[in-house]
Amino acid sequence: MKKIAPLLGLLGTLLSACSNSDTAAPDTAKLITKMDFESVEGWMPPTPSLTREQAHSGRFSVKVDGNNEFSMGYSNLLGRVAPSRLRKIKVQAWVYLASEKSQARLGVQITDPVSGKELFGDGIALGEQVKEYKKWKEVSKEISLPDNVTATQNLKVFLWRASASDAAYLDDVQLSIVE
Repeated sequence: MKKIAPLLGLLGTLLSACSNSDTAAPDTAKLITKMDFESVEGWMPPTPSLTREQAHSGRFSVKVDGNNEFSMGYSNLLGRVAPSRLRKIKVQAWVYLASEKSQARLGVQITDPVSGKELFGDGIALGEQVKEYKKWKEVSKEISLPDNVTATQNLKVFLWRASASDAAYLDDVQLSIVE
């Protein structure tokens, strides 16, 4: 019993340190998706946008360049990502731009699931938020959705080459509900 008492004391100290209220956990109830691109390798058909050339975390990111117009991305029905109508979402990501010619865009779309037609589009023009090149930079934007979005429409998030002639990379994407 004397040998167990110090171990119990140590365990109690460790447990109280783990429950410290100073470190608040992220609000996962509002999280729609989070992707670091590590878990897709081998689970889907090969895609040229998945690369090991640059990564913010882990080994993988996605890229667009002269050969890749769009990266792989996120797509889901609005009714599956939120129990009620979404009014505002926040997209956050880490991006790496090779140069001032890496004028890609992080796109957010609402599309019709049958025709694929874009009903709403917004996003982040990366060149407007990133002014340093060859470094990973965090970007984010809150996006207000139109009143006419419905649960049967698709929400999509992806990297688009737009006017970029040099490579742009995307990693650690997070999409969450604001309202």
